[in-house]
Amino acid sequence: MSLKKMISLFQRFDVKITVLYSLIFFILALLQSSFLYYRLEHNFLKQVGDMLSDEADELIDEIHDEYFLDEADEFIDEIHDEYMAGNRLANGCLLFDQDTSNRKYFPIYFRVATPSGEKIYRSKNSLHIAFPAWGKPLDFNSSRMKAQGSLLIREEHLYLPALEKKILVQVCTNSRRIDKITSNFLENIVIAIPILLLLCIGGGVFVSRKPRKTIRNITRVTQKITSRNLTERLHVPVVQDEIQDLTVTINSMMDRLETSFHEIKQFTSDVSHELRNPLFALKGEIEVSLSQKRNEYEYRESMQVCLERINILIKMVNDLFLITRFDSNKVALDFEYINLCDIARDMHEFFLPMAQEKKIDFRMTGCEEIIIRADRVKLFQVFNNLLDNAVKFTPENGAIEISLVRNKDDGIELSVCDTGVGIPKDRLGKIFDRFYQVDQARSWTEGGSGLGLHICKKIVEAHGGRIVAEQNQDKGACFRVYLNGGRT
Repeated sequence: MSLKKMISLFQRFDVKITVLYSLIFFILALLQSSFLYYRLEHNFLKQVGDMLSDEADELIDEIHDEYFLDEADEFIDEIHDEYMAGNRLANGCLLFDQDTSNRKYFPIYFRVATPSGEKIYRSKNSLHIAFPAWGKPLDFNSSRMKAQGSLLIREEHLYLPALEKKILVQVCTNSRRIDKITSNFLENIVIAIPILLLLCIGGGVFVSRKPRKTIRNITRVTQKITSRNLTERLHVPVVQDEIQDLTVTINSMMDRLETSFHEIKQFTSDVSHELRNPLFALKGEIEVSLSQKRNEYEYRESMQVCLERINILIKMVNDLFLITRFDSNKVALDFEYINLCDIARDMHEFFLPMAQEKKIDFRMTGCEEIIIRADRVKLFQVFNNLLDNAVKFTPENGAIEISLVRNKDDGIELSVCDTGVGIPKDRLGKIFDRFYQVDQARSWTEGGSGLGLHICKKIVEAHGGRIVAEQNQDKGACFRVYLNGGRT
């Protein structure tokens, strides 16, 4: 495998994860094995030490028993007594030697001497054993453990009160059995850890195939997404884990992107369509004016029509600019405390002459004095758009009602209801969309562009409220604006 392929291999996500966890496993296995090896060896040595302590106590018991067999003999003289005492000490050691001479595992070797180093007894099976030199004298009736080569030695410094005599005892055994067991254990560890490490690496590669496949699928699908292809979606795994959460999140992001691109595309199409009509109309008017020689009055009338259409275009462009600022959260609202009832009365007085001209019954059924912190100019625009539509789409002899009251939740409710042409029930949800008009045929004859209600919605939402459209009970439509934060 070339160096480039090796580098590419180790840059893969699944390989990195596998190597990392295998390294962690190796370190943990090594630490655990070292701990087990240490504990095994320590426990063996402790058990052997306890065994040697028990054997030393048994040897001492044998020696004591030999002293106490003839304790009541009153006919032994001093010389004979010392001779017999030495024999009894050797006899006790001999009995202990006979009891321990046939052991297969952990054979017992021992020797007994005086503090001056004079030999009293040495076990028969210890002739090939090189006992260590006697250590520095301890306080009598004390002991210590020593090690020499493969021997483990327990050394006792004893005082025999029966003869007022001090002796030194060394009891030892061979540690080759322990060394063999621990060596076998260490060999098994050395064999097992690499095998387990290979199994860990293989298992890691196998287990990581699924997330790697999912990630590759995510990469493949996302690479296919363009502005012309936003319908691609990732397959959602059945298992509930982080991979599923990631897939669902990416699919949700794609849904939002598709919606946003669709809105932008629709917005561009709507703007093009809405601008084309007045521009063509303006071009047609100019072409008609230039088609033949006309008098001053006809030119003036033509220029007046062109000016009206240009004003409509300017209003549309301004509305689009305002909507763009709302979408980018760049509209700075000038908040101040205002009286909503004053605004409602002013707008009622402003539109009353236009309503009377169409013989519309224009009433204000409720107007509570409500003080609210809001942008006066923007709320004027909301009132103006709603009342302008109401007057525009209400036929002669119709009715319009304005109401400004507090609702049961201590919120503010502004209602504008008319008996006009109304809104079909299946179109109520679209009435606040950009450029949407119920009757497209009347859009330019009425001077509308379909942006007014969308702007109303943006202004109301910027004030923390909401606006809804409903069908009037009798005929026409009702627009209700709900605001929070009002106080008297």
